[in-house]
Amino acid sequence: MVNFLILFCVVIILCAVGVVAKKILKTEKYRKKYIRYQAPERVGGVSLNTDQVSDHREILPTVEVDEYEQQLFDDIAAIFFQQKYNLNSQAAAEQLQADFLRKMPVNCKTQIRQLELGEWSIYWNFYHQSLEYYVGRYGEFYTHVDRFGEEHKLEYKYQESAS
Repeated sequence: MVNFLILFCVVIILCAVGVVAKKILKTEKYRKKYIRYQAPERVGGVSLNTDQVSDHREILPTVEVDEYEQQLFDDIAAIFFQQKYNLNSQAAAEQLQADFLRKMPVNCKTQIRQLELGEWSIYWNFYHQSLEYYVGRYGEFYTHVDRFGEEHKLEYKYQESAS
């Protein structure tokens, strides 16, 4: 009976080790597959001291971005330009931001900026590409910088009401 209990404990330990090993292998496989979607490592801070002039320049790492992801960002920006949004609340802006962020490439970053006089904007960027939806007192403005560095703008100005 003691031999049976010892054998049973050994089998349980071997099963536990097998499960842990399987999880480790699965995690390593996942890391290797998705390493290119991770944000690049941060390089040292930037000094704004203009008194010191030096020839030492930091070499920024070259980040390779898939052409598919750049095209995807531009396509989503084109879809955004085709829509006519009329957002008047913070909750609607957050929902729009989340909906479009879900469609964009993984490394895309976004923020909602609150400006003076009730003006605000939603800003998405993906490396050197950007998309901004700005709502101001005079209208709504769309701006997109595509993967070739060209800027596209669209404006919907509000009609001035006679006072």
